[in-house]
Amino acid sequence: MEPLKCTDGTVFSEKGRLYTVSRNPGMRVYGERLLTISGTEYREWSPDRSKLSAYITCGGTAFPFTRSSHVLYLGAASGTTSSHVSDIVRNGKVYCVEFSPRSFRDLVKTAERRDNMNPILGDATDPEEYGFLIDKVDIVYSDVAQKNQADILANNMERFNARYGMVCIKARSEDVTAEPKTVFEEARKRLLNRGCRILDMRSLEPYEGAHAIIVAERPRTVYCIVMKDDRFLMVHNLKRKGWEMPGGKVENDETTEQAAVRECLEESGYEAALIDKKNIGYCDVCVCLLGKKISKGEMESELFETLPDNLAFDTDEYENVIEWARCCIRQ
Repeated sequence: MEPLKCTDGTVFSEKGRLYTVSRNPGMRVYGERLLTISGTEYREWSPDRSKLSAYITCGGTAFPFTRSSHVLYLGAASGTTSSHVSDIVRNGKVYCVEFSPRSFRDLVKTAERRDNMNPILGDATDPEEYGFLIDKVDIVYSDVAQKNQADILANNMERFNARYGMVCIKARSEDVTAEPKTVFEEARKRLLNRGCRILDMRSLEPYEGAHAIIVAERPRTVYCIVMKDDRFLMVHNLKRKGWEMPGGKVENDETTEQAAVRECLEESGYEAALIDKKNIGYCDVCVCLLGKKISKGEMESELFETLPDNLAFDTDEYENVIEWARCCIRQ
């Protein structure tokens, strides 16, 4: 049993077949073959049953999943592929969104045996519908058979601040009259227009006809903790319906520090003076001192001593970086 290098040792190959390490030894999800080697049980991951497995089998190497990834899976159906994702992200979570009540019932049964799978009955075209159930995610994986598949992926990546996205493009769901290659190229261009970088685009032939997977990455992002004495600045994002730290995308011609100061000015109208920064994985965080108010700003802004209840993002993360910011300005 050999680990695949492109998967950081989370997917294995043996005699040309793919496997994941079973999270629930002895339990099959869809009748898959189980294989035990040196006390470790592996589940066969067939490319005929899973488009993500087909992607790897067809030579795909842009595989952003790690053992600690938090994944939003759109179109999880009964849980065939998402159960393997559950194996892969052993220390993370898989939020499984499914629209069909019939498939959702089967998905719930699968998730009952896997403590890192969270089934959600919802519509992938409306991330606000299930946004309150999900913390930040690292990856959005989309397998939704309907029009505008690239935008569905991009909308969910933006809503949950995911760095990576994978979308299975079903050509016939977009346009039954167009050539699949044309549909795939249009989806690729759409993701580029939405500000993503394309890491890979690969046909799933011969396992899935008129299907391709596109792997995309959002640009590096930054946000800033802008301090005045012991208070910190937040802006109210109407789109995400909550308070957040000012921040956004790092443009090609600027550093993360420059982006943090620019985003603070654009969103709040306040100037900011950089003190320190650190990388927290999916983005950078900068500590700044509050400067002059020189414009109205794009969003409502306010200084807080404690975090407000209606936050756009995860409370735990903000608590950690605010404490770090307070230490920085006291030094």
